Formats: sequence, C-alpha cells, structure tokens
Amino acid sequence: MLLTGYIKEIFRPECNPSFESVHCIARLNENIGAVLPYLNAVLGGTQYFADPPEVMFHHHGKIIKVGSREIAEAQFLDSFRRIWFNTTSIFSPQRTLFNG
Repeated sequence: MLLTGYIKEIFRPECNPSFESVHCIARLNENIGAVLPYLNAVLGGTQYFADPPEVMFHHHGKIIKVGSREIAEAQFLDSFRRIWFNTTSIFSPQRTLFNG
C-alpha cells in the first residue's frame, strides 16, 4: 500500500483554547484500515478497535491514534518542544553539523 499524501492540521484543543499544547491530525488520502491489525501486532498497540478500525499507541507519555483515514496526536507542541530542546540530535540548537 502506497500513501500518496496527507493534509496536516494543527490546532488548539476545542475544549480549552487557552492550553499551550496543540493537537496534530494528519488526514490521509488513502484508507489504511486493512493494515491496522498488522500495525497493532507488529508495533504493539495498546488498544485496537475493529469497528471503526483504529489502533492506539502510547509513545513518550503521549497517545497516538491511527485510524483508517487519519493519524492524530494530542499535545503535539509539547512533543515538539521536548524533541527540539532536550536532545542532542543534529537538529537541536545545542548541537549542529558544524559545532559537533
């Protein structure tokens, strides 16, 4: 199965727009419902629902929901901040390709 594209939506929670975190949803061009049982088995999903097909993953304290037409993560901005500022990857401000 080949994914041809997606549309990314980043927005504040509707229940409380004053939260600092944001949600991120990737709306997929294709229906991936048929592969969700395999994702659940191979990647170790924490919950799987057959109808409608969805699998939930817990990763670094976040919940990621993969549905047949979308992938969603709550508190996306918090994840971005943690990855950007608390790692020593080549993409972080503390370490670049030029300063080691």
